[in-house]
Amino acid sequence: MLRKPYLYILVICFFCCEEAPDFGIEGGDIVPPDASITTANETTFDNSSILIEWEGNPTARIFDYRLEYVSTSAPDSWIEEDSWIVPPDNWAEQHIGEESDETRATFIEFHNLDEGVYRFYINGRYDLDNIGNERTLLFKVNAISGPALRIYPLSQTANVDDVIDVYLYFEEVPEDSSVTGLHVGIQVNTDEFEFMSDYPDSLNVEDDGIRYGELITDFFGTTINPDPIYSHSEDDPMAVLSIMGVAVDSSGTGIYGTGSIAKFRLKVLTCCGPQNINIYQQDLLNINGDAHSFNEPVSGSVTVESVLQ
Repeated sequence: MLRKPYLYILVICFFCCEEAPDFGIEGGDIVPPDASITTANETTFDNSSILIEWEGNPTARIFDYRLEYVSTSAPDSWIEEDSWIVPPDNWAEQHIGEESDETRATFIEFHNLDEGVYRFYINGRYDLDNIGNERTLLFKVNAISGPALRIYPLSQTANVDDVIDVYLYFEEVPEDSSVTGLHVGIQVNTDEFEFMSDYPDSLNVEDDGIRYGELITDFFGTTINPDPIYSHSEDDPMAVLSIMGVAVDSSGTGIYGTGSIAKFRLKVLTCCGPQNINIYQQDLLNINGDAHSFNEPVSGSVTVESVLQ
């Protein structure tokens, strides 16, 4: 075979002339990797899907990040941390609160975030021995306009046979529109979920004496009675949990603000993908017995994950 040595010489010259990548190495030391968040701190997002961006110096080859969910409310003031409502136990992990992840990109998107306050953490990394300082970003999600009813969390993940907690929330109900009477229906598909009663031996018994879920008894000093009632027809796969009753405080003015008014439990029956938890009905009365004009309710969903055997 005829060889052409001059071709090898050209290749060598090409790579010798190519500018070497700058890894920030000075005197044998690596310049510390760094990430600078470009999204403005204390931003309020009016959407449940958000984008966070940052920049890295040449030695920040990988970025480690995590998202912490610090309050279920989106208060007007950033400095009044004492008024922030801490998420219930185990809800942080539904918002990537306890997990860390990594990316080579300079942005990250989060979807289906609940109302409230979040803290985002990120640091640049060159390798396992060269990790930059952690940077933080505080932001709010305020995507739902009140007065409204909503399911919390807006989206969560689960596996088949898991029992999950779900909350019914009031969102931004003004004091002059406080609610004294309500009839709310929560609807699920019985092929996908089973309403869990407080009595394990009496699941899904059509008996008004059976308690399904738990009404919050201290929503701004307010009590709601009676207990929820479950109804289901064998001819219809959709089941409804009816929350009916009177909601008044010691002054008789009803309930208002943002917070949970009921908690119920569901058992996950089937896999896979998103399954809906719908606010099927909302009838709300003011102190004069007149109907409230609430905004459209915001329903929730559960993404059921597959389990590899």
